[in-house]
Amino acid sequence: MTDLQKKLYQVKKISLSFVLFSTFLVILSGCQSPKKPRLRVGAYFGAPTGMPFPEPDKIGSHRFVKSSREKNGMVYTCRAGFIDIGHVREAADRAAYVQSECYRNIMENQKHFSYQVIEPSHYHVTLTYPDDWSMWDNDDQKEIAREVSIQMGQSFAHTSLIWHEMLTWFGFSSMGIFPENISSFSWEDPYSDLLGTQLAAQAMRDNQKRFDDAMTELIGQTLETLEVQPAAVARRAAKRVGGEWFTGGFYFFVDMKKRNFDVGLDDGQVTPWLVPGICPDAEPLPCLKPNLEILTEHGFEVTLEIRPIETEKAKIYRILKLDGNQTIQPAVHFPVLLEAIIKQAVETYGPDVQKPTLKEFPL
Repeated sequence: MTDLQKKLYQVKKISLSFVLFSTFLVILSGCQSPKKPRLRVGAYFGAPTGMPFPEPDKIGSHRFVKSSREKNGMVYTCRAGFIDIGHVREAADRAAYVQSECYRNIMENQKHFSYQVIEPSHYHVTLTYPDDWSMWDNDDQKEIAREVSIQMGQSFAHTSLIWHEMLTWFGFSSMGIFPENISSFSWEDPYSDLLGTQLAAQAMRDNQKRFDDAMTELIGQTLETLEVQPAAVARRAAKRVGGEWFTGGFYFFVDMKKRNFDVGLDDGQVTPWLVPGICPDAEPLPCLKPNLEILTEHGFEVTLEIRPIETEKAKIYRILKLDGNQTIQPAVHFPVLLEAIIKQAVETYGPDVQKPTLKEFPL
């Protein structure tokens, strides 16, 4: 076989992979239950289908269920850098779904319940109620349960998104086809994810609008606040970081040189990465990590545990020194796991892997 024949053979293999990948997406989107949040294929550098850069006023309407009215892609903002609209939407829907699960179980006085989101992992919740909860008026219970569940939905959804990044670091694939390590902890993900849960909490508190309509409005307003830029600027920003934050341009050949490990575990907020030189003098606008203080205020106590069933569990449990019967406790184990991941990244890409530096713009 000549060199040319070998190259043609490789192209055919890749083309076939794309066909299978696209077919799988169609089947997956058609089979998912509308009761659970749906997987959205995020825009990431080196994505097999290319990087879409929509105009900010053409991202359509938010829809929990699959709809042609919803458009996703990567936008660039002066105050939050790159934002993956698909990630924002999926994060919001995760929060809404978890909130509904929490609210239903609280109103049924369940002390232990579990749920799944998108990944196979099971989330287990243990809830302690106020001593006099059974004596509360039903309307008061509904009001408090709603607010408490919104906070739980936002916080637990954010936990699931951090867990997703950790799983993909070790090779997990949401599609079951291509490992997603190249997009794990990419520079736009932590902020986009947290922002989505934050907007979801606001949307769920809006008594005048449906969740989808409230999210559509909030996304538009937030992008304006963050000083969203035209698609041409987003493309320029992507070109600016090409070759330094990442190299290559086609999935298997992409090498991510930079990773953003700021998920809010240290200071309670996520600070976005800005591309130097795109919006001169712009200041980043951090996004605050949710907490569960409102539960304490109302006399509730809650713990969340994760029981992974993904094959990546073995690698993760070795790092955490857990046996197969134990569960992941995010508050205890996430910092340890994140430290190990950062160590691996530094060993692979060097000490500047988690710094948004460019050669012409040292920070």
